[in-house]
Amino acid sequence: MKAFKWMILVLLMSLVTGNGAFAEKPIKWKMASSWPKGTMVQWAADEFANSVNTMSGGRLEIKSYAAGVLMGALEITDGVRMGTIDVAHCSPAYQMGKLPAAPLFGYIPFGMDAVPYLTWIYQDEGMALYNELYENYKLGYAAPCGILPTENLAWSNKPIKTMADFKGLKFRTSGYWGEILSEAGASVMMLPAGEIYEALQRNVLDAGEFSIPSMDKDLSFHETAKYLLVPGIHQPSTFLDITINKKSWEKLPGDLKEIVKVAAQAVTMRMLTYCIDKDIDAMAFFKEKGVEIQYLSPEIQKELAKTAKALMDKKAAKDPFFAKVLKSQRTFRAGYNSYKKLMTPDYE
Repeated sequence: MKAFKWMILVLLMSLVTGNGAFAEKPIKWKMASSWPKGTMVQWAADEFANSVNTMSGGRLEIKSYAAGVLMGALEITDGVRMGTIDVAHCSPAYQMGKLPAAPLFGYIPFGMDAVPYLTWIYQDEGMALYNELYENYKLGYAAPCGILPTENLAWSNKPIKTMADFKGLKFRTSGYWGEILSEAGASVMMLPAGEIYEALQRNVLDAGEFSIPSMDKDLSFHETAKYLLVPGIHQPSTFLDITINKKSWEKLPGDLKEIVKVAAQAVTMRMLTYCIDKDIDAMAFFKEKGVEIQYLSPEIQKELAKTAKALMDKKAAKDPFFAKVLKSQRTFRAGYNSYKKLMTPDYE
C-alpha cells in the first residue's frame, strides 16, 4: 500500500514538473522572418524565440527561420494570416503596399529617434494606433519586437556636401526616402543588401545606404566606398514587430500569452542597447580603416526636412488613418521636444 501511494505521488510530481509520461505536451510554433541569416535584425528574431522558449520552460517552443528558408522575406505576414506559419518577424513598414500608414510605425525620414518613438508607442497613443493599423488583418496578436538606432545615411565614392551633389547621383535606397531623393535630382535604385557592395565597386552605384554602422561593417562597405555620410535622417530609428496567427494565439493559455508579450518588449529594449554598443565600435573601426566620415550640413538637413514634411502632408491628405497617426506623432513630438530642451544638459 505504501509503495502504491509512493508511485501515485511520483506521478503527480511528474505532472507538475513536466518530466513524466503525462507531462503537458509542448506547443510548437514556426516563426519566419524577413531578415538574412547572421544579421542584427535576425538576431532579434532569434532572441525573441529563445526568450520565449526559456521563460516558458519549454511549454511553448518557437523555431526561428531566416528569410527564404520557409518562404520569401515579403511573404511572411500573409503566411501568418493563412496559418502557414505561426509567427512573422518583420517591420510594419514592409506593409506599406497594403497599409499606407504602416511606415509611420516602422521608419520614416525625419521620424523620431528611439527614445521618443518608444515612449510614443508604449506610453502615449502609439500602441492603440498600432493595433488599429492591423485591425483588418484579423491577427491573434501583434507587437513591436526590436528597434534599431539611427542608420548611416550613405556610403559613397563622391563627397556629398551640397544639395547640388545629389543631382544625378545613382543612389540605392527605398521607401519615402527614395521619393525625397528623386525630388532632389538623384537617380534612385533599389538593390538587395547583398548586391550593394559590388554595385559600389563597379560604379553601378555612386552611393547607397543599408543599415546601422555595425551591420554595414559586417557587409564590408568600408572596403568599396571612400566616404560615409551621417546622420541617418532618412531612418532615425526602425521598429521591428511580430505578428501572430489568430488560431495559434487563441490556443495559448493566459500565462504563455503573457510570456510572449514580455519577451517581445524585452527584446526591443535589449536590441537598442546591443546595437548602440556595436555601433560605437563600428564607427571607431571605420575611422581606423581610413573612411572619410562626413556630417551632412544642418542647412541641407533642414531643406530635406521641408521636402519630407510636404510629402507626409500629401500622403495624409489621401488617407484619414495616415493623417490620424501623423497628427498623434507630431503632437507628441512637440511636447517631447519642449521637455528635451529643458532637460538636456549642455556642458560638453
